[in-house]
Amino acid sequence: MALRWRTWVTQAFLLAITIGLYWPLTLSREYTWIENPDQAFQIRPWLDFAARELHAGRLPLWDPYLWGGQSLIGQVVPGAINPINWILFAMPLRDGHIPTTTLHWYWVLIHWLAAVFAFLLCRDLGCGRIAALVGATVFAFLGFMGHATTPQFLMSALWLPVVLLFLARVFREYRPWSSAATGGAALGLMFLSGHHNIPIYMTVLMGPVWLWYVLGGRGRRRARCVQAAAFTAAWLLMCGIQALPAIEYGREAVRWSGWPEPQRWNEKVPYGVHAEFSLGLRSIPGMVIPGRGVHVEPFVGVAALILGLAAVVKRPRSVEVRLLAAVALGGLVLALGKDTPVHRWAYDFIPMVEKARYPEMAIAIFQAGIAALAALGLEAWQWKSGANLWRIAVLAIVIMEAASYPVALNRVDRPNSYAAMIAAQSDIAAFLKDQPGWFRVDADEEVVPYNFGDWYGIEQFGGYVAAIPVRVYRVNGRRETADQFGIRYRIARTASSPSEVPAFHSRSGLTVFERPGIPEPLSVSHVSPCAGGDHERVVSRVSNLFVVDADLVCDGFVNTGDVWAPGWRAWVDGKRTAIEERQTPARAVFVRAGHHRIVYGYRPDSFYRGAALTVLGLGLTVLLWSREGT
Repeated sequence: MALRWRTWVTQAFLLAITIGLYWPLTLSREYTWIENPDQAFQIRPWLDFAARELHAGRLPLWDPYLWGGQSLIGQVVPGAINPINWILFAMPLRDGHIPTTTLHWYWVLIHWLAAVFAFLLCRDLGCGRIAALVGATVFAFLGFMGHATTPQFLMSALWLPVVLLFLARVFREYRPWSSAATGGAALGLMFLSGHHNIPIYMTVLMGPVWLWYVLGGRGRRRARCVQAAAFTAAWLLMCGIQALPAIEYGREAVRWSGWPEPQRWNEKVPYGVHAEFSLGLRSIPGMVIPGRGVHVEPFVGVAALILGLAAVVKRPRSVEVRLLAAVALGGLVLALGKDTPVHRWAYDFIPMVEKARYPEMAIAIFQAGIAALAALGLEAWQWKSGANLWRIAVLAIVIMEAASYPVALNRVDRPNSYAAMIAAQSDIAAFLKDQPGWFRVDADEEVVPYNFGDWYGIEQFGGYVAAIPVRVYRVNGRRETADQFGIRYRIARTASSPSEVPAFHSRSGLTVFERPGIPEPLSVSHVSPCAGGDHERVVSRVSNLFVVDADLVCDGFVNTGDVWAPGWRAWVDGKRTAIEERQTPARAVFVRAGHHRIVYGYRPDSFYRGAALTVLGLGLTVLLWSREGT
């Protein structure tokens, strides 16, 4: 009972530290992490959309509101399958949006959870509570974790201490089978986070780490090979629910990576992009001098580095110290990117590394390793007297380092804030929702830079995204595309052509222009000449389901102004029917003359196969735990 009570008190203390360090979000309403282009334009609309879908009882798999529709789960970054995000999605909404206060606490509690995971790692390594609190503070509130503001980046690093915890158990041969599987499962969870950079670089490091472990076990190499296989299997299976849809989508899309031209799946992200987002040797002093990082913050403080070095010096034979030092060093070398040959070698020869265009993010791996080493170093330090008082003093120093260099947040009331801009344009959404029929809208991205469609639930042909289907990319800007996708309205300051007619003037100073003559994106193509009129009517339209009634005089194809994509299924009068792509990139089905009901449903095999693999990964981990016993 006393042990459990102390555990709860410790977690509460970590929560208090988290709330105190991020007081502008927890105790004040004057600051926010959302006033950043990526967060305001892309991340928050995605989170809102996914939350509305779950509240409506639908899985957030397909996003119909941007670029004629595309896979939401396949884009990875929305984090639609992240189990922690689902807690956020389940929270009460306000006018169809996640309240800002909820988003602030969501961001803060990510850091608290990171602190808890790091604390548990340090405790499992044999550190006392005070030393473990030091390690937790270094990991959660300094460096990358303490200063990155994008939740997906934070989530991708969140599970690093868990991976290291079970990997260290394997190295000291404590329940090695179940520990290997659980460590692999934790690595798989990193791939569900919403970003792939840190998970990919952590996976790269796992190869040499496991090779070192296997080769070091004379007489036990066969068993260690099987343990490595258990780790690999659990990793691959656990991430299946995200990996398979991402691969399927990636093969059908083009991606902007910071290079002038987008890349296809089979094209490497140019190394120049990796070079731009490398930490570089010039940022090394930033580990002890705040503010020296360019895109990411490497600052972990003098205390952490001294204590980490102390762990290596005082416990050189410790297998845990060797493991953590190797992981930390490997993360640092990868983060340096272009300034070491190691990263270029990984880029050239290891699959998927070229898609992880931010090598500097690997500094989070270094941070996780140095945080645990700092705790071990503090625990190993010999004190003549008052050891706990000295440790408390070190903890206070580390907390002060975090407090003296806080994360950069923006004021809510800053001039020309993104929140104010979006609020001022809400009357545009109200006008468009009052218009009859099925249509889409596009917008001048200079004045509507955010994902208007996801934010308001209005179908937009456009959006602030990193990738779009290649079929859409090829037809974007063509004159016939407006007819094919029913792009009836445009939001801008001025008309883009004389044919556009002002339909609504917003208090924001923008105008909604209508393109007369743009019909609903439903049409019929007859297989042979046919006299008479056909009629199509939208019965129901939600994200993953679309129902149309069609009355045809003759046999023909009913063309729907939605993007063809793997995973969509069609039924005509309850019978499964093949979907064809007759007018690229839209989809169509063949129907006979007469009245018919056409139902489109998004049922991607990649998601369901991936979900089955994830369940198998969980099953494998549970099985090994139960078989290995205590």
